[in-house]
Amino acid sequence: MSYLKKVDAKNKQGYAWKCTSEGPRDPITGKRRQVTRRALTKKEAQAKVDEAIEEMIKQDKRGVGSDMQDMTVRQLLIQWFDLVMKHRLKETTLKSYINTMQRRVIPVMGDVRVAALNTIFLQNFINNLNSEDLSPRYIEYISTVLYGAFEAARKWGVIEVNPLNDVERPRPRQVSFPTWTREEAQHFLNTALLSNLRMYTVVSTAFKTGVRRGEVLALKWSDVDFENAEINIERSLVYDKEGFRFSKPKTKSSVRKIKVGDSLLTDLKRWKGQQNELKMIHRKIFVDHDLVFTTETGKPIYPRTMTHMFNQIIKEAGVPKIRFHDLRHTHATLCLESGMSLKDVQDRLGHGNIQTTGNVYAHVTNNMKEKSTQLFEDYISKI
Repeated sequence: MSYLKKVDAKNKQGYAWKCTSEGPRDPITGKRRQVTRRALTKKEAQAKVDEAIEEMIKQDKRGVGSDMQDMTVRQLLIQWFDLVMKHRLKETTLKSYINTMQRRVIPVMGDVRVAALNTIFLQNFINNLNSEDLSPRYIEYISTVLYGAFEAARKWGVIEVNPLNDVERPRPRQVSFPTWTREEAQHFLNTALLSNLRMYTVVSTAFKTGVRRGEVLALKWSDVDFENAEINIERSLVYDKEGFRFSKPKTKSSVRKIKVGDSLLTDLKRWKGQQNELKMIHRKIFVDHDLVFTTETGKPIYPRTMTHMFNQIIKEAGVPKIRFHDLRHTHATLCLESGMSLKDVQDRLGHGNIQTTGNVYAHVTNNMKEKSTQLFEDYISKI
């Protein structure tokens, strides 16, 4: 039932009619929703209310409220990060997504309604990124994150089609990573062993397991199974404004057990002996968190400090400069070249699917195919 009331208005007749009626309850919250419209006559006011209620019912059937229809890109990103991505991504990865959107997307289209976006607008956005001389990989990263947000909007019924579908965007490319040869890796380790046993053991562990920087710094002695020659990866070290803390590894598949050889077990035992000596020397201030790699007083190692030490030893050894993360690529490359199966390498790296491993190391697997073909050819030629 509608409620009609005469109200003052700045028109010739000096008044208007206000019509208020109960709309359908919110399908999600169950809250009441009243609809009010004004017009010159009772009939017009009632007609406007009826039209608004009819549109509200249509939107409810589609699962989209008026607030969703008016959702801006800024609001979409906030909801997408909060409802979906924070449950999928590692904390540091999520922060990277948020920072990228705040820096590159929000200033340009943060207040634009998602439903109002079109191909031309977004093509101009991508073209402008290109004109800033940003790397193709970074532009690809921005567009990939934004595409994911628009896909969420499509699934939620805010839009019917992802507006980035027909935009010419940088496509995923095969990226090659610098790696060390066996000889270069061994030369680095020999140099490190003479000057810094802790750094030697950190790199030996990363090189011989393929673990990420945060994973190696979060290792605890309870994760090292000397008897079964296994290392358990179940956490990662994070350092930010809030200080040091442990988080879950990058993905679910990153929680894994890695079989290791005698050489790494020997390295770890040697380092454990020196760490025990440090505990005795600094016993009054040493804080024991059971961490494998720590400062002299037992605190976690600051990631950038470790990277700095890594780069210093690279200079001393005179080997090609690589990132610490490239030890992971070196490990995978040497595993494949040694004859290890792609599936085994996938498990060691903690990749969610074998396609990821195959795509990243396609150049290596192609070499393996050539070697395998030649081995087969040599074999059958003896028949």
